[in-house]
Amino acid sequence: MKVKEEKGSRSVFKEILLEIRDSIIFEIVWNILMLIPRILIRLIKNLF
Repeated sequence: MKVKEEKGSRSVFKEILLEIRDSIIFEIVWNILMLIPRILIRLIKNLF
């Protein structure tokens, strides 16, 4: 009985870590995608 609970708690901990990792990856990708239009707008403003 206790062994099953320990394995279950480990999988919950693993799920939490995976969720945190996925959210961090999403934030990094989102910030890069939002940065590209800013750079393009600044470039166009500087050219004209």
